[in-house]
Amino acid sequence: MIYRKYESKDITAIRDILEKDLGYNCNLDKLKIRVDEMIKRGNYQIFVACYDNKVVGFIGCVSYLAFELENEGMKIIALAVSKEYRRKGIGTELLKTAEYWAKENSIEVVLLNSGLQRADAHIFYESQGYFKKSYGFIKRI
Repeated sequence: MIYRKYESKDITAIRDILEKDLGYNCNLDKLKIRVDEMIKRGNYQIFVACYDNKVVGFIGCVSYLAFELENEGMKIIALAVSKEYRRKGIGTELLKTAEYWAKENSIEVVLLNSGLQRADAHIFYESQGYFKKSYGFIKRI
């Protein structure tokens, strides 16, 4: 397994994981525009896991400033592994890759949100040292 930074050639595989494994409906062209914008902004990081030159998982992160933090924080905005490759340590390694990048960039805290229905994901995150700290709220405007 190889873990590396995202390259533009990875976009179709990421779309496939989002659609087939997470159930999202993603237009490839629109997704590419969003991801290109993320990369252009400079505070987003995307790492992929590759097996036999095939992207089988990815993690997306964004660094941010907060009133309560002396240094930047990082939010994990996506973590997904293809169903057939789950429970092989790939999610763990993707988290470690992102956390290593965060430490190298003086980021002091990592946060993430996980849907209420994703009990398996909650157990996974807790096994990686994350803990429940707050409720998340959303309002579409």
